[in-house]
Amino acid sequence: MGGISWEYTENERRQIQKLFYFLESKRLLINPADMELPDQCAQSAVEIKEFLVGLLCGFRFSKDVESHLKELCVACNVFLDEINFRQQPHIIYKNNSGDWADSNFSTIMKTFRKVFRTKIAYMEENYGLSFDNHIPEKY
Repeated sequence: MGGISWEYTENERRQIQKLFYFLESKRLLINPADMELPDQCAQSAVEIKEFLVGLLCGFRFSKDVESHLKELCVACNVFLDEINFRQQPHIIYKNNSGDWADSNFSTIMKTFRKVFRTKIAYMEENYGLSFDNHIPEKY
């Protein structure tokens, strides 16, 4: 029985590593928010969600990890809902760098990235993996 349990965990670990490789390539998570365009970010969130759903449909994860992956899907949906709502009037302000910034977009990015940072940290710790890019806390 020990061998079967180890194999399952190792296979699950490989799937998480595959997810990390994919997410490390996503500008939506990695780039400074002021370098991003909302339409491109929305497309990236759709791609991330599709990848997550593909993983969930194609592999049986432990309940704990499955729950975390589903929460990432929810974060993508919330992000997309908020980006769509963004058409409403919002505040544009000058940030510390003297650049114009959109307070709604900044808040949406902050919330989205926080969820991903938290879930990735959990998976790094539990699977001994490393997410090689940094998801900025400052937006």
